[in-house]
Amino acid sequence: MISVQVRAESGEILSRKQSSEAGKFFQVDQGVYPTLVHIVPWGDTAFNNSQVSALMIEIERYEADPAVNPGSDSFDWLRDMMHMVLAEPHRMLWFVGD
Repeated sequence: MISVQVRAESGEILSRKQSSEAGKFFQVDQGVYPTLVHIVPWGDTAFNNSQVSALMIEIERYEADPAVNPGSDSFDWLRDMMHMVLAEPHRMLWFVGD
């Protein structure tokens, strides 16, 4: 289980969600998903505004790819969190593993 968080520059957690699906992102092909592959279930990964923009494109691709998302899981909740990061400067998207 990974905790996905939007944090302010101060470290304050503005939004949080637990996700078992995000723990599978690291298993994808790095050539197809160069950003997603860095999210690992045993560590922490943080993305800034420009990285979140790239991640958003990869999440859309991931949702539509039956090879990596056979259950057609929706990541609208993650997209909402990414929009929260992009809405204000100095916000980060964190994936906090075990």
